[in-house]
Amino acid sequence: MEELKFNSTGPDASYLANINIFFATLFTLAIFKDRWHEDKLGSQSFLQKALDWFKQMFQGGLTGNRVQIAARREARKGLNVMIQKILYYIAIFADEGDIQVLISSGVVTKKSRKARRSTKAVPAT
Repeated sequence: MEELKFNSTGPDASYLANINIFFATLFTLAIFKDRWHEDKLGSQSFLQKALDWFKQMFQGGLTGNRVQIAARREARKGLNVMIQKILYYIAIFADEGDIQVLISSGVVTKKSRKARRSTKAVPAT
């Protein structure tokens, strides 16, 4: 199975840019329009509210407000969990066209899961 991975590395400003691209792309996919499980993955308005919350905490954290910096970290963790669930769902149920659109957005990468080779322990002499 192919695994999709969101580019969540880097400072909060680049993360915010990546999130904006991801959600804008996600909302245009055929799977989002036709076969989306809002009860498990969130509706468009729910996902947009999570994004808006992160934006607010990002702006507040720029002033050095420690409470908003901590809230921004938690909002980022929450978004990462949501995005991983969404990408897992898309990897299983979406057609190849939707996956290619996500990959071409530049914020999602595709990697193959390879079976790990087990190594045999060599007896010591």
